[in-house]
Amino acid sequence: MSSGLSRRRVEGLRREEVAMAAGISLDYYTRVEQGRVEDIPPDILNSLAQVLQLTDEQTRELHHPPDHADNRQNRPAASSRADRQAVAPVLAQTLNALADTPALVTDRGMTVLAWNRPAAALLGDFARLKRTERNVARLVFLDTRWRSLFADWRAYARFCVDNLRRAAQSNPDDAALVGLIGELSVKNVDFRRYWAQRPKDKQGSPVIAVHHPAAGPVHVVVDTLFMADNPRQALLVHRPLDVTSAGKLRVLMDTASDMDVADYAPAD
Repeated sequence: MSSGLSRRRVEGLRREEVAMAAGISLDYYTRVEQGRVEDIPPDILNSLAQVLQLTDEQTRELHHPPDHADNRQNRPAASSRADRQAVAPVLAQTLNALADTPALVTDRGMTVLAWNRPAAALLGDFARLKRTERNVARLVFLDTRWRSLFADWRAYARFCVDNLRRAAQSNPDDAALVGLIGELSVKNVDFRRYWAQRPKDKQGSPVIAVHHPAAGPVHVVVDTLFMADNPRQALLVHRPLDVTSAGKLRVLMDTASDMDVADYAPAD
C-alpha cells in the first residue's frame, strides 16, 4: 500500500495537502502511506481514493492489497460489538436526573450512546434512528432535517467541529474518529471550510436557537461535560437560556409523553 499511495499522489499536491483534503492528520496519513497502519477504516480509504483521483481498479486494490490477501484470510473477523461502549454509570445517573433538561451522552466522536426524554422531545427521537446514524456531527452536517432544526445552524456546526478537533488532537490514532472526519470532509463543503479555519483560542458554551416545528424557537446553552477518569465519553447538556425557553421545553415534555422514547436509552 505504501508504494501505491506514493506513486498515485496527485501531481502538485503535497503530503499535508492530501491529508487535509482527506480529513486526516498529516502524521496518520504519513503512516498510512508508509504501510504502518493496519485495519484502515473504509471511509478513510474512500476519502483518499477520491483525493488521489484513483480509478475503480486502483480503489479496489487500495482496499484489498494483493500482498495482504493471505493475511486477511487467516485474520479472525472483527467483533460487531468491538466499537461499542457501555455508558459510564455516573453519566447514566446524571442523564436520568436531568428530568427537564435535554441531554445526550456521546463518545469523543459525538456518537450518541444515550439520551433522555427531553432530548428526544427537542432534537428528535433517536430511537427511530439506526445505531450507525446516531451521531450528532453527522446529523448536523448531512441530515437536512437537522440543518433546518437550528435557526443558526452555523453555530451548532462550528460547535461540532470544535469538539471533533479537540478529540482528534488528543486521539490522533482513533480510527473511527479519523474515519468520521474524513467522511464529513468529503461529503460536506461547510465542514471542510470550518475544519480548515484557525480555531479560536477560547471556546465557551455556545448559545443555540432550536427552531422546533411545534414550539417555535427554543434557546439553549450547550455545555460539554467530561469525566476526569473517562474522557472517552461526554455529557452534552442543552440547558434553557431563559424562562420562555424553559416553559417551551416543559410543554414539549408534556406533548412527548406518547413518543417512543426511553428515559435512559443505551446504544443497542
